[in-house]
Amino acid sequence: MNSNIVGLIASFAFLGFVIVFAFFLGKKTTISSETMRKIIHIGVSNWWFLEIAFFTKLSYALVGPIFFIISNSFFTFLDWGRFVGMNDKKRNYGLIYFPVTLLLMVILQYQGTLPTIACTIGVLVMGYGDGFAALIGRKWGKRKLNIPSGGKTWLGTLVMFLVSFLVTFVFLMLASLSFVSAFGIALLVGVVSAIVEAITPLGLDNLTVPLLAAFIVGAFV
Repeated sequence: MNSNIVGLIASFAFLGFVIVFAFFLGKKTTISSETMRKIIHIGVSNWWFLEIAFFTKLSYALVGPIFFIISNSFFTFLDWGRFVGMNDKKRNYGLIYFPVTLLLMVILQYQGTLPTIACTIGVLVMGYGDGFAALIGRKWGKRKLNIPSGGKTWLGTLVMFLVSFLVTFVFLMLASLSFVSAFGIALLVGVVSAIVEAITPLGLDNLTVPLLAAFIVGAFV
């Protein structure tokens, strides 16, 4: 079977599982809507590994992101989130921005504007970094950042830095960069990602953080 068709089947099966799993937890446990949102956020970012593994044509690779931009837009603007306890429409905008980012990353990758490693790091910095920063920061973070975006904590920002640094460093080392180069680039990505995530409001960090991280890596590799 054509690998692109396999990729589409695997993509929808995987993304469907992530969403159903998060909604199941939301119904059967006492997790908050923000936790549910971030479980989806972290899970969906792993779609990028399927994109790398299976897709060889841009048209096929764009199907998943486009579908989820449309479906998540209905979910947000028609306020379907209230049926599963996700009542904060402004926060739900992030569910739209993230597949938009995936779409942009796919295009940048296929056009050769950015290497695959840069796009991979951009997606995972957003998926893992922002996801775990929100989960840990909201649960254990006590001190709020005194910035207009509101709601962000010092602990969450620290987690964002550490996860972004580790993701970037590990993947650059896997790409055979020297230790010094990988460490320096990872440090820069970690600092920039943490600052931008902290100051960007309304879920727009789902756009700004991955794109900045990807372009920083792309400028050096």
